[in-house]
Amino acid sequence: MLKRLSHWLALSFLSAVLVVGCGLGNSSDQNSQSTAADCRVVQHDLGEAQICGQPQKIAVLNAYPLGLLLALDQQPAGYAAPLNVHQGEVFDNPVQQIPYLGERVTTQPINLGASGEPALERLVAFKPDLIVTEGTSNYNLLSQIAPTILWETRGFKGQWQQHLRSLAAALGQGDKAETVIEQYETRVAEARAEFAEVVAAHPKLLLLAAHRLDEGVFVLGADSYLDELLSGIGFELALQPSDNIDINGPVSIEALPRFDDADSIIVLGYDLSGAQGQDSSADQSVNEQVEQQQRQTIQQDWEASGIAQSLAASQAGRVYFATFYKWMGLSGPIGAELVLEQLSQFLLGE
Repeated sequence: MLKRLSHWLALSFLSAVLVVGCGLGNSSDQNSQSTAADCRVVQHDLGEAQICGQPQKIAVLNAYPLGLLLALDQQPAGYAAPLNVHQGEVFDNPVQQIPYLGERVTTQPINLGASGEPALERLVAFKPDLIVTEGTSNYNLLSQIAPTILWETRGFKGQWQQHLRSLAAALGQGDKAETVIEQYETRVAEARAEFAEVVAAHPKLLLLAAHRLDEGVFVLGADSYLDELLSGIGFELALQPSDNIDINGPVSIEALPRFDDADSIIVLGYDLSGAQGQDSSADQSVNEQVEQQQRQTIQQDWEASGIAQSLAASQAGRVYFATFYKWMGLSGPIGAELVLEQLSQFLLGE
């Protein structure tokens, strides 16, 4: 289910990757001058990568690895965005061009296109020292361009911590990963105190992901990144393994009354159409643009559905709409902070 919902974050490379053939043939080993003592081998989902020296030109091909890189206080030199709302050659104003994470980007990274179909000639010409990506990208191709770390899946409990450690090792910053993880655990403990009264009064949350109600909804439950975060601050997800729900497929709207014991419902909107936005205007920030585009359809469907409106949480005015992009697409310490900020707005009115 997480893979299906993440297609718009990490689409497959198109088969026409031959356009970079000549560039690959001319590329040289970026680390040929490094000694063995400067090199380290980093394991990832499709094998291992040997990184020598300190990577200076890091190409990041999705939002999830970008969040992890920024959590380690490192900056991208090139970026391919899942929702590329900017058409310029560089992200010269990241705050208005990169959703959610742009405020933390202090460089002006080269625009490598969309995550699922990056501008491969530009990537070859860019000559990165390291490529970091996720999903179903063509690893064999990328690893010929530069040492590549690829994670096939993300969003499960404990995964981002493993990936952060791998990335930190690639950057020669192993200790930094442990510091970031400790800071995350401290933040969760603080949030547990902040939400204590709300948890006591309304402990059970139902997390749904959907685009259209007539297409069904996905129920996010145990073993997910969000389960780890939300249970850490005291909430209980409405779905438990004993419910015998097939989490790899959608649940029909008619089945939702089965979860009517949920005190609150958070619906994560997504849009698999692949529609790209436009550069933000003065009237709407890039974050607002993504929020509107990703959640408006499901919110309209929910408000028009008699079944959805019959649920106790709807009757109590405790249904909230967010984006799958933010809540699951950015799983990690920065993403967790963004989730906690929005959860505070929902439940604490802050």
